Amino acid sequence: MPSQSARRPATPRGEGGTADDFTGTAVRPLVLSTRGLAPHHQFEAWRDLSVPYLDTGRPKSQHDRGFEARGTALPFGAFMYYHAVLPPYDYSRSQARIRRDSLDHWIIGICRRGTQRQRSGNAEVTFDLGVPYVLTMARPFEAQREGAEIEWASLFVARDSMPELEPLFSATLYRPLAGPAGRLLATYLETMQEVSQNLRASEIAHLETATRALLAAALEGSRDALEAACPQIEHLQLSRIKRLIRANLGSATLGPGRLCAMGGVSRSALYRLFEPLGGVACYIQRERLRCAYRLLTDPHDRRGIAQMAEAVGFFEPSSFSRSFRAHFGATPRELRMAALEGRGTLPHAAFNAPGQGPSSVSEILHRL
Repeated sequence: MPSQSARRPATPRGEGGTADDFTGTAVRPLVLSTRGLAPHHQFEAWRDLSVPYLDTGRPKSQHDRGFEARGTALPFGAFMYYHAVLPPYDYSRSQARIRRDSLDHWIIGICRRGTQRQRSGNAEVTFDLGVPYVLTMARPFEAQREGAEIEWASLFVARDSMPELEPLFSATLYRPLAGPAGRLLATYLETMQEVSQNLRASEIAHLETATRALLAAALEGSRDALEAACPQIEHLQLSRIKRLIRANLGSATLGPGRLCAMGGVSRSALYRLFEPLGGVACYIQRERLRCAYRLLTDPHDRRGIAQMAEAVGFFEPSSFSRSFRAHFGATPRELRMAALEGRGTLPHAAFNAPGQGPSSVSEILHRL
């Protein structure tokens, strides 16, 4: 049986980027490219570092021709801009994967070249080229891509980062933002690919402000969809309780009973809301681990590991270490040492060189 190192794809290389501190607001773009890898390793390398949150099928081109793909991921505030040019392949996001990674971001997706279709439950979308559509990571879906080459751009939006627009996100889900403001948003995102390569740290805050304003305008332009849609009460309840969880992670008494009291919901309603996410206790555990990850990878936070663990609700060091390693594949101490030594996180492979900002799309999404 081949060794683990023999099965692992070669390490992809980055193609440039300018430096800023990932622990702050300003962050260099993560450059993604499979160019230079052996053809039979290219697809696995792209899948593992660019779209680890998806279940992917094989590419539609011949395997020995490789999978030459390139892309950029730019995190800023509550957003991540993502752009890729790549061969077509089918993919999905299963309920099991949603439970496992707990990512529930909204996505504004734009297909610029090729053909893209996506199905989630009874909703089915065939993307009009250049038109933004509202998507979500919180529901299972299947997608198909066809054409000689696919160009895809998307804006990932941290859920609960724009609470006043949550009803509009829900009401326009799987719908095009086709009005004038939607077209303006599409044009704005098209220019972001070029802008992201020459962005100064002082401009990041302005970029986030402009993105919020344009996104709000595009969603408000589809308000008629809200009026025609079914009530989204459960989505709003879930968002509100998630905010309560994140605000109270360090509390030893955080649990179903307290959440019911704070959120004004019954215990049965609470369990029903969190059932698709693996249950409320599992969700609290994942949020605590994700918050611990952010603290441990911040070299400016000088607290000890035990203090960081207690800050997010882990009061037993051995239990924290076991849970953290089971979730992330590294111990808290290993991750902390890597951050303090300037080595960033501990992925199995990295598109950018060590110490050169975020090393995977998954890392960016978990930090939003």
